[in-house]
Amino acid sequence: MIAAVFALPHLACAAIHASIIVDESSGTIIYARNAETRAHPASLTKLMTLFITFQQLKHGRLKLTQELRVSKHAAIQQSTKLWLRPGSTISVRSAILGITTRSANDAAVVLAEGIAGSESLFAKRMTLTAHRLGMEQTRFFNASGLPDRRQWTTAHDMAKLAIALIRDFPGYYRFFSVRKFTFHGHLIYGHDHLLDEYAGADGLKTGYIRASGYNLVTSAVRHNRRLVGVVLGGNTARSRDRLMAVLLNRGFSSLPGVEMADRKTLAAGSAQKAEGLNHENQNTPEVVKADLETSAPEEVENPDGIIEVGGDFSSPSAVRRILSNAIRSAPGLLTSSSEVVVKLRDRHFRARFRRLDQPDAIRACNALHRKGFICRIVRLPGRRHDVARSSIAHATEAD
Repeated sequence: MIAAVFALPHLACAAIHASIIVDESSGTIIYARNAETRAHPASLTKLMTLFITFQQLKHGRLKLTQELRVSKHAAIQQSTKLWLRPGSTISVRSAILGITTRSANDAAVVLAEGIAGSESLFAKRMTLTAHRLGMEQTRFFNASGLPDRRQWTTAHDMAKLAIALIRDFPGYYRFFSVRKFTFHGHLIYGHDHLLDEYAGADGLKTGYIRASGYNLVTSAVRHNRRLVGVVLGGNTARSRDRLMAVLLNRGFSSLPGVEMADRKTLAAGSAQKAEGLNHENQNTPEVVKADLETSAPEEVENPDGIIEVGGDFSSPSAVRRILSNAIRSAPGLLTSSSEVVVKLRDRHFRARFRRLDQPDAIRACNALHRKGFICRIVRLPGRRHDVARSSIAHATEAD
């Protein structure tokens, strides 16, 4: 039953397919819009992958330190991923962190195969588990959320799953609040910006494929009250995040004894994120030096602003395609005269744009993020540290 319905600006709702706010402790629906309408879950699918993984851990059938083999099927999953190699292994802990931060599709399949033997068998278990949780409108056919026209859910069903994760696995729920982790010597950053931008947010998951738009499930706690929010079908990641903040603020304000969030919280957090100048980034040890085996900070006279789009590519032509797509996605900010194909020692290549001033570097990365790319600021004018390491987020992938 819906306990309270609050009005939202028409334009904020117009781009959203469905949304819901639920009081976690009681299950009361505080706000709902199209919450029972079917939608593609995209990477919200991985919440169920993790639910079953946590079940296995809880019952002693898996251990966090256990190494799982990477199959060819897992390794060939589309990006976003950790670029795992067939025949290698990854620990259960790293696979979980790969999912909760980067939303790695290959890591999700590794867990699925390690638990059920195959991804298809695991998907059947996912659907069965969903129905046991009361997620009657949900069907799963893969472990990652990559496009499958048969795979459906609803905002209400995803809220039920989020609440079950919080309720049943308090010890493992902490994985959803991790903002970054180190994998094979590289720093992996998370996609969930509300963890930094919304006071009280402590998880759960973002998602995107072209068929779904931008999805988000968020849990937040204020004054010992927890709300779970779901937004499905945003036009951009930023508009999705902002609507979630509005929904949560108004949800909290409707609860007795809970003050509404300071309206400056989201804006302040967004500004810090956009500048890319927070304390952790200024001092990060993750340095990627092109054409040199050393990983020491670059010493450059008159350094210019540089951004990097994507991670390691196998050929210069692949880099040039990404560079061309990036220019089309950020018109007026990126030009062919500033593009660079960087060759690495290990025969891989990277895509960069140079000669950018600080405002243009920030605006360009923000524009690329909105179009589904992952972009890192490698260097701002006057700075020496290269902090870039990520993989491209194609328009069709689950993030």
